[in-house]
Amino acid sequence: AHESGHGVHDILAYQQGYLQYHPPLTLAETASIFGEMIVFRDLLAQSSSKEEELTLLMSKIDDVVNSVVRQCSFDRFEELVHTAREKGELSADELDEYWMSALREYYGKEGDAGGDSPFDSYENTSHLWSYVPHFHHVPFYVYSYAFADLVVGTLYNNFLTNKEGFEGRLLALLSAGGTKDFADALGPFGLDPTSSTFWTEALTAHLGELVNEAEKIAKELGYVE
Repeated sequence: AHESGHGVHDILAYQQGYLQYHPPLTLAETASIFGEMIVFRDLLAQSSSKEEELTLLMSKIDDVVNSVVRQCSFDRFEELVHTAREKGELSADELDEYWMSALREYYGKEGDAGGDSPFDSYENTSHLWSYVPHFHHVPFYVYSYAFADLVVGTLYNNFLTNKEGFEGRLLALLSAGGTKDFADALGPFGLDPTSSTFWTEALTAHLGELVNEAEKIAKELGYVE
């Protein structure tokens, strides 16, 4: 679903020509993550039991947290590294230190140490920066995953509340490629990303709604009070 979304986006935007078909980073992951959302909701609708439905919801919640929190921590790591790199070359040990700094900044103190991190321990995690190819090939790209996940959550909520003409508006957004900036692209949906409440509302509509659905089913199944 994810990579197919990229393919659809490229095909629709190809009419803009080679120099302008590629969308800005703020929209580069929109089609791919929207594709994930469509498949997820379809699977959820086909689930055969409340237990299966809850499993799907918890997996999706993990995905959103992974995109929004984890990718932002990746971006923070890049910021630390590139800022330090201005003063000279960095050793692998220094990269490890910056990685751990970003990890703790975003996830908190380890659970085993009495912290509130979702991870019990950060043991053997200091080298994980080395497996992320984006750091080497497309620096500072990773934030677009977090950006797009929240944007798609907002767009999907917009679809649920304003279905008439939505398909045409979405196809127009994707077909624009790099000819429209982020604010102009979302304007036809009645969304204003310059608003101070836009991102809070995006989190509430996307992650908040998923958590509400999961909690409701968990209560029905007697897993929580």
